[in-house]
Amino acid sequence: MCMVLSLLVSINTLYAQNDSHSKEETTDVAIIPGKKLAIFSKKNKAKYYVDVHNGYKTPQSGTISYQLTTDKGLIAGTGTTDVTIAAKSKKRIPFTIPVPEVGFYDATFYINLEEYDDTIRSVFGYRPFDIQLPDNTPYDFDDFWQKAKDDLQAVAPNYKVTKDSTMSTPSHKVYKVEMQSLDNVTVWAWLSIPRVRGNYPVIYGFGGYKIELPPGYSDDFVTFHINVRGIGNNAKIINPDNKEQFLLNIEDKNKYVYRGIYMDCLRGLDFLKDSAAMGFDTTRIAFVGGSQGATLALITAALSNKACFCIADNPAFCDFTTNYEIVAPRPEPTIPIKYMLEYFKNRPSISKAGMLNNLRYFEVQNFAPKVDCPVLLGAGLKDLMAPPTCTFGAFNKLLYPVKNKSEVYVFPSLGHEVTPLHNTYKSVWIYEHTVKKHKPL
Repeated sequence: MCMVLSLLVSINTLYAQNDSHSKEETTDVAIIPGKKLAIFSKKNKAKYYVDVHNGYKTPQSGTISYQLTTDKGLIAGTGTTDVTIAAKSKKRIPFTIPVPEVGFYDATFYINLEEYDDTIRSVFGYRPFDIQLPDNTPYDFDDFWQKAKDDLQAVAPNYKVTKDSTMSTPSHKVYKVEMQSLDNVTVWAWLSIPRVRGNYPVIYGFGGYKIELPPGYSDDFVTFHINVRGIGNNAKIINPDNKEQFLLNIEDKNKYVYRGIYMDCLRGLDFLKDSAAMGFDTTRIAFVGGSQGATLALITAALSNKACFCIADNPAFCDFTTNYEIVAPRPEPTIPIKYMLEYFKNRPSISKAGMLNNLRYFEVQNFAPKVDCPVLLGAGLKDLMAPPTCTFGAFNKLLYPVKNKSEVYVFPSLGHEVTPLHNTYKSVWIYEHTVKKHKPL
């Protein structure tokens, strides 16, 4: 399988510095993973180097230790070594860390010297492409989503396409596209078409959680940015009590807000299919998004089988159960698990198991085997909104022919973000993968 793991930016060193002394007398410490991507395997054992620069005129002695914990907070190993660093010198201390099983780990280093104390956290993966999430696909998963698609098709789209002179430019015509989606909810999108006539490939963009996407502008592509229910004017219509959107009807899978949101994304595809004469090539549509947008890109690809390829940065909602187990015990849980905990607190009668059972219908891992296009995945190893265990676990459920054409980029020092250079690489991927046609709508 052709996997590419690249950092694209020099962020492999976790740096700490003691600023309490003069420039001549400082202690600098760098924690460096043995593999710059902090991804280890059976062949490449988990190894770190602690580089210490003693800027003092006297030697320093003390200890350097580490504690290894699983992403669920269980202690998986410890180690300590005594060190002495000569005056005005540098020393590298190696640590080989035994790893009990595949997964992602926190390696926390404790530096305790005579003139310096610090704690530095790193995250690494051990055999991440071997992570296997439990199969929790509902028995009626396919029937559930076929019913949703049938319900969507029963709603007349009633497209309303309006040119927006304020958003249009000398190089692009921009249209606001309104359409009726599931439950007769009106959703809208921005369609941007280069003024130079052509048959352009399409970038279908999906936004993050409650984030309104503006128009996109590209000289070589049509851009279509969908704004699903819960954004703009329809937020009050579907959510008059202003509840947290993620929790809206979460106890009933048939009424849960994301059933509608996923169908909104398919309605956008309906528009592209029905409006190709405006100047775009529906055999070359790229699905692109980050965070929730990455989730929508992957799930729309699975539900439609119409994507030329899919770019997904830190996709959320990959595995709610594992995400809950990783995040819920932490002092400051991140969303969406934070919302779930607040929901349970205010409604003690609600069953966590029942909620997680409903959410199985909406998580990426259960859609992954149905994705039939190449995927470019970006993942921050310190991400708790989209933990890498969940992200890789879902990616590993792609079928082999899809994985063989896909790529994964990891960022050891980042959380819910990617680097600017990775954004540049995504542009390269878009151009490379829209040269050949895929399949018609």
